[in-house]
Amino acid sequence: MRLFAFLAGALMFGAPVFMSAAEAGEHPVLVELFTSQGCSSCPPADKFMEELSATPGVVALTLPVDIWDYLGWKDSFAKREFSLRQQAYAPTLPSRSVFTPQMVIGGKTDVVGSRRNDALQLIAELAADDGPIAHVTLRLEGEKAIIEIPRTPELTGADTTVWLARVLSKREVNVGDGENRGKVIVYSNIVRDLSPAGMWRGEALHLEVPARTDMGETYDRLAVFVQRGQTGMVLGAAIIDIPLAGPGTP
Repeated sequence: MRLFAFLAGALMFGAPVFMSAAEAGEHPVLVELFTSQGCSSCPPADKFMEELSATPGVVALTLPVDIWDYLGWKDSFAKREFSLRQQAYAPTLPSRSVFTPQMVIGGKTDVVGSRRNDALQLIAELAADDGPIAHVTLRLEGEKAIIEIPRTPELTGADTTVWLARVLSKREVNVGDGENRGKVIVYSNIVRDLSPAGMWRGEALHLEVPARTDMGETYDRLAVFVQRGQTGMVLGAAIIDIPLAGPGTP
C-alpha cells in the first residue's frame, strides 16, 4: 500500500517518483516500453523511462522494435522478436492494438508511454493488488545469477514462464535520420536479450544461470519476471546490477 500512496502523491503534485526500498514493498510492477528511434512521438516516453528505471518497486524495461526502420533510420537496438512480442500482447490488452510508444504494465494493461500520470495510476493500482504473487529473488554468486521463488500454494498449477532479460542500463544515441533526425535520445534499461529461463507452477524454484555470457551484446543488469503463459499477467519481477558484460569485457 505504501507504493500506491506514494504514486498517488506523485500523480497529484507531478513530482518525480523516487522512493526507498522500504516504501516500495514486495510487489514490484513490471513496465515494458515498446519504442523506436524512428518514432517522433517516442522521446517523451523514453525520458519517462529514465524516471521509472530509477524507481524502487518498478522493474522498467525498454524493448526497441523494428517497425519504423523503413522510415530512413534503422534502430540500433531494435530486435524483431520484440516486435513479435508486442504483437502477441495486442489481443489481450485494453487497446487491442500495436503502437509506439506503447507501455505494457504488469502484462495486464497498456497506455501511451508518454502519458506519465495515466501510467503512474496504472502502476499504483497493480502495486496495490492483493492477489497472489510470485516473490522473486535474484542475486549474484560469483559468475552465477541465482533465481529463487518460494512455494506459493495459491498459485499451485499455474502455467507461467520465468523470463530472463539481459539489460543495458543506459545509452545515448545520436539519431542521424528519420523522424528524429538530429536528436540525441537517452535510453534506459534497454533489453539486449530476452529468453525463458524456466517454468514455474507454484512450487519452490531454484535456478542458476550464467551472470555473464558471450552473446555479442553489452549489458550490465539482469532482470527476471514471472508471467502467465508467454504474454499474460506478470506475477513477480526483480532486477539487479552486474559487472559489465559483452564484447570487449572479460
